[in-house]
Amino acid sequence: LEKASEWRVSDKTKEWASWFAEMFDRHLGQIRKETAGQVLYYFLQDSGLLKKMTDFNSVTEERVAQNIAKFFDRLKKYEVDHEDASVASVVGWLNLSLELGESPLAGGEDWTQEDKVNLLTIHSSKGLEFPIVFLVNLVSARFPSRNWPELIPVPTGVWGDTSEGTDLHLQEERRLAYVGLTRARDELYLTAARFYGEAKQEKKLSVFVDEIFGSDRVGKVLDRQKEIGRSPLTLESWEPLVKQVEEARERAPLEYLSFTQLSVFETCPLQYRYRYRQRIPTPWSAAQSFGSSVHRALELWYQALINGHQPTRSGLLKFYRETFAATGYAGRAELKKMMQMGEEMLEAYFKDLFKPKKKILELEKSFSVKLGQDFKIGGKIDRIDQWQKGVEIIDYKTGRVWDDKKVENSAQMTMYALSATHPGSSLRLGFKPEEVKLSFVFLQTGEIKSTQRTTAQLEKAQADLLVTKDKIETSRFVPTPGLWCNFCDYKLICEAWD
Repeated sequence: LEKASEWRVSDKTKEWASWFAEMFDRHLGQIRKETAGQVLYYFLQDSGLLKKMTDFNSVTEERVAQNIAKFFDRLKKYEVDHEDASVASVVGWLNLSLELGESPLAGGEDWTQEDKVNLLTIHSSKGLEFPIVFLVNLVSARFPSRNWPELIPVPTGVWGDTSEGTDLHLQEERRLAYVGLTRARDELYLTAARFYGEAKQEKKLSVFVDEIFGSDRVGKVLDRQKEIGRSPLTLESWEPLVKQVEEARERAPLEYLSFTQLSVFETCPLQYRYRYRQRIPTPWSAAQSFGSSVHRALELWYQALINGHQPTRSGLLKFYRETFAATGYAGRAELKKMMQMGEEMLEAYFKDLFKPKKKILELEKSFSVKLGQDFKIGGKIDRIDQWQKGVEIIDYKTGRVWDDKKVENSAQMTMYALSATHPGSSLRLGFKPEEVKLSFVFLQTGEIKSTQRTTAQLEKAQADLLVTKDKIETSRFVPTPGLWCNFCDYKLICEAWD
């Protein structure tokens, strides 16, 4: 910057460079004391990218925003699962994942539930199945790839058959091809191009294609293709396709709704759009970290009990301390205070609420309930116990105690009741409404408040959920300002605050 005048740099560029340097130094200083997710969030906020993610003008800009949001979600999960979530640790995890041929983003996706074209590596596809699969790049030197020299020599015998003439690299590539081929349930397409990139030499078909169909049959197909010929797709041809994609996105039906999504939409449609449509990242809050730590400790402790371990107070606290997520807190003092509060909650729980003779059926159980041809509601239940009349569904609360009216009208418990009674539920429990007890456990005070749902209430709830589905699909996501705005994660970028 001192020699900027010699380079004939404009005043505007000098100002921008100075701003960028200050921001870079500020974030560099955060690396030692903040997690990778926090550093990323501060950068998105300071750079203005967070604001831009709310207002995109093209398919490309929307894709960029979605990719950033997905990456941020993976960082959050990493922070919960690992004690060390520093930048150095996360970078090491990403590099190792890439070296193993895996995608850190793909690892957390449930690809079979995504009604769209999924692009993933063969490594990431293991164990999955899709109605239609396209296996691409089936040409020599691409699949199978070139046999590069070994970086680490492997002792003779480790690979099994190493007799003369055996191509171990080709064997491994063939196994990968088999994995890719067998991911298809209904239709399988093998694709290849004669030229890739700037290459001038025509590519040969992969040896795997010959092995699958037979060289004679493949040769006849290639001869026929040359006779027919193909006209190239011009750039202008893509314009109507982009418009169709944008229009289809506006008309896209809502396929899934959780209680949290429902609650957010009813509070503020714009917040719903930011969080679930555009997936704009937010910093990990102290309340989220604290609640996650307490829930995780109870889950691990009860799982140990199911596996035959003795239920002890010290064991419960040990799980809590080991899994405590130290992210999102304002400072060391708040972290210490909340950690102690959690210990007191769990000690009181063990003393006053723990019933060793209760039979636990499920822990942290995910569910979905099909209410229409292409619409499901779903969520995750903290615990399901056996009850004398049927089952008891339990939800832990680390916040303040609800009044009786809020418990009775809880949409969350209504969804849980549907999960245990509805024929379209993934839980397949098949109970009657009167056989399902719904209990909130308020850990701050040790109170338990239980409720039930009638058949009429559940039928009305289903109708209301379908109405809400229509509202979301046709919503313009207009903000509804209120007291909750002061606690909203998006108040810095919300258009209602402009």
